[in-house]
Amino acid sequence: MSLYKIMIVDDEAEVRQAIARKIDWGALGFEIVADAENGRDALEKAETLELDVVLTDIKMPFMDGLTLGAELSRRKPHVKLIVFSGFDEFEYAKKAIKLNVVEYVLKPVNAAELTAILGRVRRVLDEEIEQRRNIRQLTQAYRESLPLLREKFLQEMLRGPMDPKLLEEQAARFGLAIRSGAWKAAAVCTTVPGSGRPAISDELVPVSVRQMLSDALRDLCGYEIVQGVSTILVATAWERDPVESLMRVLGEVCAECERVLGVTLAVGVGRPCQRLEELCRSCGEARAALEYRALLGGGKPIYIQDMERLDRTDLEGDNHREQQLLSIIKFGSPEQIAAMVDKFLGDGEDEWSVQSRAVGMLGILLPIIHRCRLGEEAMLGPRRAWLDLLAEDAPGGRLRDWLLSVCLNMNGCMDQRRISTAKRLVEEAERYIRENYSDSGLSVDRLCDHLHISQSYFSTIFKQETGRSYVQYLTDVRMEHAVELLRTTDDKTYMVAEKVGYDEPNYFSYVFKKRFGVSPTKFRK
Repeated sequence: MSLYKIMIVDDEAEVRQAIARKIDWGALGFEIVADAENGRDALEKAETLELDVVLTDIKMPFMDGLTLGAELSRRKPHVKLIVFSGFDEFEYAKKAIKLNVVEYVLKPVNAAELTAILGRVRRVLDEEIEQRRNIRQLTQAYRESLPLLREKFLQEMLRGPMDPKLLEEQAARFGLAIRSGAWKAAAVCTTVPGSGRPAISDELVPVSVRQMLSDALRDLCGYEIVQGVSTILVATAWERDPVESLMRVLGEVCAECERVLGVTLAVGVGRPCQRLEELCRSCGEARAALEYRALLGGGKPIYIQDMERLDRTDLEGDNHREQQLLSIIKFGSPEQIAAMVDKFLGDGEDEWSVQSRAVGMLGILLPIIHRCRLGEEAMLGPRRAWLDLLAEDAPGGRLRDWLLSVCLNMNGCMDQRRISTAKRLVEEAERYIRENYSDSGLSVDRLCDHLHISQSYFSTIFKQETGRSYVQYLTDVRMEHAVELLRTTDDKTYMVAEKVGYDEPNYFSYVFKKRFGVSPTKFRK
């Protein structure tokens, strides 16, 4: 078992260092992966870390331990909190925090007491993981899963359109939890082959993933989960637009799957709808989003609307064969595309057979080219030239090479379009940040609403393009303008702080000193 990851949060560096020195962390099954000197600092670091435990003081500047605990409980509900405080805060802390606090420690922190507490916390964490891995429990959960008829109905409902009246009747008959709620949304999950050696047997991995999904969604929305051979379908019902909440929860499940089971989960998410009979459309979009794991990798949810901004293609092709061909052209390697062309052309015994198959394949490619707005001549070359090639007694090899070049050209064009679109989104994000950095209420939520993309996808492309997180970039922009104001104006520190987006002058001074090594006042001298 790998070591559990812990972060220590206290505004006094001596306290953090003393706690780190006092304990043999490795022997207790822990490793310190970060420390922070206030709640805001801790929350920013927690965004990019996989944590199991946070050990935090209560009294800290800028954001206290209680607020930090509330935020962590919302963003990373699996993280356990150990709170330490002075005598006068102790009972208050125990009453005030109803979050994931598992232990309280009275200051000054005693090594023996903290060792005992960490031992208890480790047992809690071990039991949670063991519960997920327990073969008997998983097998029992599998046997007690929804009856076969209920499962079949859910699969049929998510596969394609059904008569609305029949759908409502059957949903009521089976007592589906997704009947209520103003918004519905579907997701499709699958494990990524070859992503790692599971900590449990392969056949029980989907059972465990299903249980993780159920635990994560239980108190948030109505949901139904259908476990298939290779995929898990998730249908949800919410009272408000669910995209960000669903993406966050599924991101947590992906992280937990990696941490507990040692396998990577790929998740596609469809756009929300408002009627039960529309869930099949959301599920179809979720399946389409899942195909983009070839571009983005697994381990995080992929929202179809984010991907549509890259490709701008109609998801509902005219036939299944066209969709298969489009999928390979979009995501396949050159070798896979070549194999697909060979499969379409077949092993005809005469040139006429190959020629007729080439015409049939072109009949599928042309609608894709037009629908994706790739440009017919740009993809196929001059019309007269390729019409002559199809009309003459051309050798099969020439036709094969030409069709392969067309498909590879389409693949390259779609790749370049995705890259260009992602860059434009990041450039728009940078422009928006630079125009609004002075607003203390500027948040990643507001920015993503402006861009009409999910936070998960935005974080991925922004980090790829800029090498920085949103918070890091915003801080850099604010510090850049703060330096300019300090050099060119006589504004007081609190005025500079307000102009660059900080409503707390003390926190502005803290961030400034952390960045430049001196306070704003000394920087001026």
